[in-house]
Amino acid sequence: MLKAELFGHLRVSVDGQVIALPASKKTRGLLGYLLSSDRARTRSELCDLLWEDAEDPRAALRWSLSKLRTALGPERLVADRNIVDLRREALETDLASVEVVSSQIDGAPTEALMRTQALFRGEFLNGLDLSECYSFHEWCQAERSRLVRLHEQLLTTLLSRTRSDPKQALEFAHKLVGLNPFDEAAHIRVIELQFSLGRAAEAKAQATQCRKIFRAELGLEPSPALEQACREPADPMPDAPGLREINSFPSPRTVSSGFVGRQEELSLIREALDRMPAEVILIVGAPGIGKSALLSEVGRHFGDLRLSARAVEAERLRPLGIWRDALRSLSVDGVDAGLRDALKDLLDDHVGKTASRSKEQHFEPFRAFLSALATTGPVLVALDDLQWMEPSSCALLSYLVRNLQTEPVRFCLAARAGEIDDNEAVQSLLSSLGERLRRLSLTGLATDDALTLARTLQPEGEVSESVRMAQGNPLYLKVLSRRDAAPETSASLDDALSNRIERLSQPAINLASWASVFGRSIPMDKAVEASGSEVSEALDLVEELERHEMTRSLDGGTCEFTHDLIRDATYERLSITRRRLMHGRIADLLARDMETAPDQAVQVLHHAAMSDRHELAARAAVLAGAHALRALANAEAAEIARKGLFHAEKLGPGPARISLFIRLYRCLVLALSGFSTGKFPKLVADLGTQVSLASQHAMAPEVAEGEYLLSVLYQELGDLEAASQATARAATAASRMKARKRVRQLANSARCLLELGRDIPRAEELCRDARAFADAEGISDVEVFWSQGLLAYWQGDLASAAEKLDNALTLARQSEDRWRECKCLTWAAMIALERDRPAAAIEFAGDLWSLAGKVGEGAMAPLAETIRALARDDSDALETALASLERADDKSHLAYTLNLAAEKAARNGSRCIAAELAKRAYSYADAIDNGNERALAQAQAYLFGETVGDPEALWEWSRDPSSPAFTARVRRVLSRAARQDE
Repeated sequence: MLKAELFGHLRVSVDGQVIALPASKKTRGLLGYLLSSDRARTRSELCDLLWEDAEDPRAALRWSLSKLRTALGPERLVADRNIVDLRREALETDLASVEVVSSQIDGAPTEALMRTQALFRGEFLNGLDLSECYSFHEWCQAERSRLVRLHEQLLTTLLSRTRSDPKQALEFAHKLVGLNPFDEAAHIRVIELQFSLGRAAEAKAQATQCRKIFRAELGLEPSPALEQACREPADPMPDAPGLREINSFPSPRTVSSGFVGRQEELSLIREALDRMPAEVILIVGAPGIGKSALLSEVGRHFGDLRLSARAVEAERLRPLGIWRDALRSLSVDGVDAGLRDALKDLLDDHVGKTASRSKEQHFEPFRAFLSALATTGPVLVALDDLQWMEPSSCALLSYLVRNLQTEPVRFCLAARAGEIDDNEAVQSLLSSLGERLRRLSLTGLATDDALTLARTLQPEGEVSESVRMAQGNPLYLKVLSRRDAAPETSASLDDALSNRIERLSQPAINLASWASVFGRSIPMDKAVEASGSEVSEALDLVEELERHEMTRSLDGGTCEFTHDLIRDATYERLSITRRRLMHGRIADLLARDMETAPDQAVQVLHHAAMSDRHELAARAAVLAGAHALRALANAEAAEIARKGLFHAEKLGPGPARISLFIRLYRCLVLALSGFSTGKFPKLVADLGTQVSLASQHAMAPEVAEGEYLLSVLYQELGDLEAASQATARAATAASRMKARKRVRQLANSARCLLELGRDIPRAEELCRDARAFADAEGISDVEVFWSQGLLAYWQGDLASAAEKLDNALTLARQSEDRWRECKCLTWAAMIALERDRPAAAIEFAGDLWSLAGKVGEGAMAPLAETIRALARDDSDALETALASLERADDKSHLAYTLNLAAEKAARNGSRCIAAELAKRAYSYADAIDNGNERALAQAQAYLFGETVGDPEALWEWSRDPSSPAFTARVRRVLSRAARQDE
C-alpha cells in the first residue's frame, strides 16, 4: 500500500517504510499534483503546469518521471505517450481522507472530525510553492486557500461540539487564530475560553496580541466586542496544573560552533585545489548537512583573499546578484585603484546611470580584478547555494573558470543535492566544466565526530540520545544540544526547530516572522518599520534573536538567519492570509525606491507576486527587465518579462493594462531577439492583440512601439513583407507622438525599411523628417544616426555610412542598449568588409562575438565568426562559421555573407567556387523573399556562367540597374551583368 501525506512536507511510504523522494522541487511538485488529482493527466497538461518555458518541456517531464519511477517503483506509475497517472487501487492520501469527511461535516461523528482535523499537519505541499512555475503556483495557492477554508469549517464545528470541555475547545480555538490571525471572532473565543479556565493573564495577553496585529498589519482597531470579552468573569475556573505562562522561557546561552570532522573531505578538496589547472569543487548534500560549514572551513585556510557569497532564492532574477554580494565580502585594500573603481562601477546598483561602457568593462574586469588580487596570494571564490544562481552569474563564473586557469584563483561551490537539477543555467554551467569539476557528496557526520560536536555544544550532561536522533545532521544536533531545548525528545528536525522558535518572546517571534518574509538578507531598518516595532524595542529583540542563534548581524545594517531551515520554519508558522499581507507591506516599502534603484525591482516583483499585487508586480517587472537587459542578462530579462505578463493579465481592461503589456513585450522581444524563433508566432499574435487594443484607445506611442516590435519579430521570422507593413504602420503612428519619441520612431521606421529593402523612397523621406525633427529639437538619437548610416550605405557612400554607424554605436553603448549595440556592430563590420578594411572588420566582429557571449547564444556569435573568416580570407574557417550560421537559421545574413564570399572567390580566380557560393546565397535570399540579395546572387551566378532562378527577372533588373530597390553594391553587379549580356 502506498500512503502519502500532502499536508506539511510531502511524505510517501510503502508498506510502512518511508520513501526517499527526489530532491528536485519540480519533481516533488509533479508527484504532489498527481497525488492530488482524481484522474489521469495528459503530458501536455503537465508540461504547461511545470515546464512551460523550458527549452524541451517533454524531455524535462521524462526526466522527472524517471526519478519518480526509481523512487516509487515502476509498477506504481502509469504512463504512455499521452497520459500520466498513479495506480490508485493501492493508494491512500490524507487529502482524500479529508475530502471524504469534509463532504459531510454536519453529519459526521465528532470522533471522525477530530481524526480528520489531526490530518492537517501543516500547509498543503509545504515548501513546494514553485513561484517560478506560474500555472503550478496558481493551482497550489488556490488549493491551499480552499483547504484552509475547509479546515476553518471543521474547527468551527468542533469548537461548537466541545463547549462542555473548555480545554479541548481552547485547542481548536487557538488553531482557528493560527489559520487566520485577522479573525477577531476567533481571538474573542480564545479569550473567553482562557477566562473560563481561570487564565486571566493569558486571556489579556491574547487581547493585547490581537490589538497589535490589527494595528500593525491592518491599520485598524478591534471592535468593541474585544473589549467586552476582556472583562474578567466574576468566578473563573482555577488554572489547570502544570501549565506555564506564554512568555516564560529559560535564559538562552551562546553555543560554540567550532568546525568538527570532515577531515577526509578537506583532504580531497585541498588535493583538488592544489592541481594545475585546479579542479572546481562542488559540494552537494541535503539542507543542514554541513555544506556551508565545510565551505567556510575551506575559506579559512585562504585568509582574507576570498570572495564568498550565497545565492538567494527570492532574488533568482537579480543579474550578477551573487557576485555583487561576493565583492562586498572582500577587503580590497591594496588592490589597484583603477580595477577597483571599474569593478565597483560594474556592480553599482544604478547600472543604467553610468557613462559609456565597452565590452572590456563587463566580464573582463572581474578576471583582471581577480588576477591582480592573486598577485598578493592565492584567491578563493566560495559560492554557496548554487541551486538558486541566475544565468548571468553562471555565465560570469564560466568565463572566470575558463580564463583564470593559469592564475592562483580557486573555485569552491556548494549546492543542495537534487535542487540544482531544476536550474537549467547551473546544469549548463556544470556540464561545460567537464573533467575540471570535482563533485563531493556530503553525508552525515561519523558517530565519533558527532559525539565530539555534541560535547563541544553541551559540555555537561548526556549527549548520546541527541547524537542518535540527529543521525549525523550537524544542524539537527545543534538544535537538540541547546541547553534550552525542549525536555521531550523531538520527533523530527521540524519539531525541534518549532520548539526553538516557541521559546522566544512573542515580540521576538513577530520580528523574526517579518524577517523570514524578507528572505535571506534582511534590511533591519525596513524589517523594523514593517513590523511596527519601536526602534529601542527592536534593538532588544534583535539581541534576543541573536542570543537564541536565530539570526546573526551582517555589515551594512543587515542580518540573516543562521540557517535557511530556521528561516523556513519561522515562515511556515505564518498563515496564508498573514503571509500575503506581510509580503504586500514589504512590496510597498521596497517600491518607494525602485525607480531610482532598479536592482531592487526584482525584490518588489517577488513580494508583490506573493501578495497578489498584480499591478505593482507588473510595474516592477518593467523596471527589473530593463535593468537585466542593460546588464546583458537576457535570460533573466525574458523570465522577468514573462512574470510581468502573467500579472498584467490579471488586471482589469484599460489603457494602464495595455501600456504595461507593450512595455513588457518590448523587454521580452529584445531579450529573445537572435534566439530560437519557435515561440515567436504566438508572441506575434499576443502582441498584435495589444497593439489593436492600443489603437482602439488612441494610444499612439504604444501603437508605434508595438508595431516596431512586430516588425522585429517578423524580420526574425523571415517574413519581410509583414515586417515592412508593420514598419509603415509604426511610422504612421509616430506622427502623433511627442518630439523625442517621434524622432525615434520616424528614424526607427526608416531604418527598418532600409534593412528590409522595401519602399526605399519612403525610407529616404522618413530619414529626412527624422533628421529635421532631431536638428530642430536638438535631439541626438541612436536610431537617427543608424538610419542615416543605412541610407548612405544604400546609396553607396560607404565612408559616410561608416561614420554615421560609429556615432550610432557610441550612443548605443552610452545608453547600454545591448540590442542596438549588437545590430550596429553587425552593420559596422559588414561595411568595413565592403570597404576592404579587414582589420576594422575583425575588430568589430570581435566586439560582436564578445557581446554575444554575454547575452547568450543565438546567431550573433556565428555571424561574428563568419565576418572574421571573410576578413582573414580563411576558407576553412569560413565553412565552419557558415555551418554554425546555418544551424542558427539566420537566412538573411547567410545570403549576405555567401554573396560576399562569392565576390572574394571570384577576385581570387575561383569562379567555380564563386558560382556555387552565389547559388547558395540565392536559395537563402529566395526563401525569405530578400530581393536585394536575391538579385545580387542571381547576377553573380550569371557572371560566373551559371543560371539560378527566373532568367526573365534578371533581364528585367539588368535593364534598369539604377532602380532604388537595390543597394549601390547590387546595382554595380547588375550593370556588369547587363554589359556582359550585350
